[in-house]
Amino acid sequence: MEQRVNIEFCFKLGKTAKETHEMLVKVCGVDAVSKKRVFEWFKRFRDGKEDVKDEPRSGRPPTSTTPDNIERVLRMLADDRRLSLRMMAEELKISLDSVSNIIHEHLQKRKKKVYAFPTLRRSRNV
Repeated sequence: MEQRVNIEFCFKLGKTAKETHEMLVKVCGVDAVSKKRVFEWFKRFRDGKEDVKDEPRSGRPPTSTTPDNIERVLRMLADDRRLSLRMMAEELKISLDSVSNIIHEHLQKRKKKVYAFPTLRRSRNV
């Protein structure tokens, strides 16, 4: 968003898209938007669109990561920690990615390494 405002500023100053991109690279380094993106924003500004915010997109809103589903995943994990992501996804009728997102991002749960056969320490007297 900040870079878009800078692009608009340079556009209003009369800079070219190429000059604007070079300045962004000097200031932002590798985090600068691509040259293609700068040219696209310049085209939008030339066409009279001055809003730097994204236009609304069509599509289905995310509905799987709801407070209800987060609570259900938490209860399922509390009841049986050995449930697989696939089993939870089938039970809740949501995608594997949604279950994974709920577990890792919302519940902050991580997989722990568990060794089935811990190494035995040998005593020196044996």
